[in-house]
Amino acid sequence: MTSSGNPADGADDDLLWLEEIEGDRAVGWVEAQNALTRAQFCDAAYIADFDAVLDILNADDRIPFVHKSGDHLYNFWKDKAHPRGLWRRTTLASYRSVTPDWELLLDIDALNAAEGVSWAFAGAVRSPDKTRALVSLSFNGTDAVELREFDLATKRFVDGGFAIPQAKTRADWLDQDTILFGSALGAEDSTAAGYGRLVRKWRRGTPLDAAEIVFEVEKEDVAAWFSVNRRPTHEAVAYWRALDFTRAQIFVEPQHGAFAGQRLRLDLPEQVSISLNAADLLFSPKEDWRVGDRTIAAGALAVIGLDRFLAGARDFEIVFAPTPTRSLQSWLETRHGVVLQILDDVRGRIELASRGEGGWSSRALPDLPDNASIYAENFGGEDEPELGRELVLTATGFDQPTTTALWTGEGAPELLKRAPASFDATGIEVEQRHALAADGTRIPYFLIGRHLSAGGPPRPTILYGYGGFEVSLTPSYMSVVGKLWLERGHVYALANIRGGGEFGPSWHLASRKATKHVAHDDFAAVARDLAASGVTTAAKLACHGGSNGGLLVGNMLTRYPELFGAIWCSVPLLDMARYTKLLAGQSWIAEYGDPENPEEWQFIRRFSPYHLAGGEKPYPPIFITTNRTDDRVHPGHARKMAARLQALGQPVWFDETVAGGHSGAVDNTKQAQSQALGFAFLRSTICAA
Repeated sequence: MTSSGNPADGADDDLLWLEEIEGDRAVGWVEAQNALTRAQFCDAAYIADFDAVLDILNADDRIPFVHKSGDHLYNFWKDKAHPRGLWRRTTLASYRSVTPDWELLLDIDALNAAEGVSWAFAGAVRSPDKTRALVSLSFNGTDAVELREFDLATKRFVDGGFAIPQAKTRADWLDQDTILFGSALGAEDSTAAGYGRLVRKWRRGTPLDAAEIVFEVEKEDVAAWFSVNRRPTHEAVAYWRALDFTRAQIFVEPQHGAFAGQRLRLDLPEQVSISLNAADLLFSPKEDWRVGDRTIAAGALAVIGLDRFLAGARDFEIVFAPTPTRSLQSWLETRHGVVLQILDDVRGRIELASRGEGGWSSRALPDLPDNASIYAENFGGEDEPELGRELVLTATGFDQPTTTALWTGEGAPELLKRAPASFDATGIEVEQRHALAADGTRIPYFLIGRHLSAGGPPRPTILYGYGGFEVSLTPSYMSVVGKLWLERGHVYALANIRGGGEFGPSWHLASRKATKHVAHDDFAAVARDLAASGVTTAAKLACHGGSNGGLLVGNMLTRYPELFGAIWCSVPLLDMARYTKLLAGQSWIAEYGDPENPEEWQFIRRFSPYHLAGGEKPYPPIFITTNRTDDRVHPGHARKMAARLQALGQPVWFDETVAGGHSGAVDNTKQAQSQALGFAFLRSTICAA
């Protein structure tokens, strides 16, 4: 394969026709494969699992997660009667009750029936006075959305209001009659990666095509992003020229202070995260940054007054300094100080950092669980000049149902909601173990199962991983896995391999481009450790991953088939010669490399499962899933890999849904179907070994 000069052109790919998403031949092939898969796995046990998952997803006593804006708490809710969901709101006083009084704003199922379109709700942005919203509607879960202005009082879309046709769009309000938006409406407006290249200012009552271009980037850049800060006395707009997935040039246009009305590029590294919510600039570089006679360490959080920084000052104060085991995941600016969301050896910590006479110090927030993931989110406060007071804290653990709590800056957080238990956790134990990578690095992983400390014979085990884009895998309540897997005495493992962000930026940079294979080798090391420790055997071990994790497990199939008894591969990247030509793939060159660069293709081809696949040795059975409306990772990856494995005589099952997008989360029924099929596949493979 790919014997031509350019591996990305597909000239030698005899399965290129499967990239035609709605092509008759391709769809016919998909339907035939789906029929085979469902005939094989949709038995009575599958139906029981499907029903169990759907009951969990539709449970009336789930937590209705909310976002506060003004005086209201907004929630999007799906259940059995409303599979596409309800957008609704309530007050904090009502939310505290067992049965809040919800005000219905938009019924997506009713909208679909009225318009004959399979819309999915993709979020809403309230106007400055909170009377209107920009509602995003996705067709069956695509990243591309149609944007419409919505009146919150009349609960109707605004005739003649702001409306943008379906495209990859982001928008926000400048004022009640003006919005900023970036939209990949056509070739001129789009980057090669398929995102918006232009940011436009659109005034009410004027035509869409007359919207003023206020910021633009090059065609080969990934995107033009922006953010709007409407906080009184701190109003500003920031613009990002995203050069690739990790690098950006950032510009700020404040409305107050010495630089009001000017657009200035921030003199910061291109790999950096920032916040600009009030008078300060907070930033965290992804690589060590030498500035003057000092170095800001990768993963540290530094602060300086924005006006002073723009004027040339560089006397940064350090709010957080990383250690080999403590990394900063995110932060929030609040009136009480800077709230730090930290991972300490992959365990969640929330600390409040405050400035004192001796510099910055931090303290842990009280009464939070120790062995869990904890997330902090501002709870309103966007209209307060001196920053907001309230936070919502969400805590979750493998065997701990999720809770939410409100913290006002004083005392212990107040419990708001607790999720119901979805499975019987009797005897469930959680252990953190470490595997040794080939280079001697200790790779942590969590092991979850009943009575682990008691030992016993090897058990069917799922190993899950991701290993890319600085995404951290942390404990979270295992509602579905607990019900369909742990309750039956099986074991689950979660690997914190390099490529993720569990230990800061360096953990990510250790597995990128030429070293991308390191994440895959780490995962294989965990698999070996699971077998060597007696938890499982190769025949009883399955691996599962999706998206970049699908690439990970695709490499387990082609590079380490002897370590596994089954592979579950969801919405994957697999053809790394063609990935930049398919949908959003161009935006991931910083992670994987450019296959059209001959030097980079030499290392990419070594982790491209589509090109590594062969028939010389037996592979474990693989179940590959995708979604026809996924406009992020092209379904051609999954289709072509399945067809190639079939031609090689390797055992492969395939399933493609026609709604759900990349996440597959549009409809609880579709999610239940996907989960039940996956576990049916495992039941017939590693559970039968």
